[in-house]
Amino acid sequence: MTVLGSAAIIQSTDRDAAVRRYQALFGEPPLHQFPIVDRALNVAVFPGLSVLSGEPAALALLTDLRATVFVGSLRETEAELRLTGWTMEGPLGAGASLLARDPDGNLIEFVENQGEMQ
Repeated sequence: MTVLGSAAIIQSTDRDAAVRRYQALFGEPPLHQFPIVDRALNVAVFPGLSVLSGEPAALALLTDLRATVFVGSLRETEAELRLTGWTMEGPLGAGASLLARDPDGNLIEFVENQGEMQ
């Protein structure tokens, strides 16, 4: 498994306020913003930090989500995670994403990213 980077996850029910708060902290707007339509969530990506926002019920399903880890290959990552006791929970949204839970119960999203990370 090749880890290319990671980002901590911050959850908020007030997307606009959270984006303003972290924009002020980082001194720049989010690098990327996009919806996760299937889960009624939105993501705003800052350097090393992602703001996950939505209604309380949508966020409640991801209470244990701690971080996103960017990897070179989801297939290789999944195989290695299974060997070390992780449990696969499917994708977070459309695309090359995998939610996996470590033996301690922490939920991590793994995202395949063949390009270089910012």
